[in-house]
Amino acid sequence: MSVVTTPRKIYVTAVSAEGGSPLNAFDSCLVKAGLEGISLIKVTSILPPNIEILDSPPRYPPGSNVPSIYAYAVSENPETIVSAAIALAYTEKLTLVAEYAVVGKDEEYTRNYVIRAAEEMAMVRHLTIKRIIVKSTSHKVKKVGCSLAIVTQI
Repeated sequence: MSVVTTPRKIYVTAVSAEGGSPLNAFDSCLVKAGLEGISLIKVTSILPPNIEILDSPPRYPPGSNVPSIYAYAVSENPETIVSAAIALAYTEKLTLVAEYAVVGKDEEYTRNYVIRAAEEMAMVRHLTIKRIIVKSTSHKVKKVGCSLAIVTQI
């Protein structure tokens, strides 16, 4: 069995949710994203070119360990904004993923941030971006809020 895998499909989303604690707010985001029955394995931000994006969460077996690229921000300060975004930049050789989450900045800021980050990732690799897809979210905290942007691999 090889530990090297190449994903063929991904699920991409950005969601925000509330919880009773930072952990529960993050967990509520996973539930809202349709990813409530898996464990995330954080991986870095490179995917194969022309990877297929699923429109809805895949049906992973319960308890699956799923390679994921994600960023999240949590705050326990009411009225604070939490935002997260993820960009997929398709090039001829690779799909580059830029993820970012922040407390105190709005959704537009995080969208622009991940686009700029993806552009820089392409530039240092001498690649040309053919198209960019961005998913983002922003949330005004009521009690404990979280914003999550995530790519899960299939």
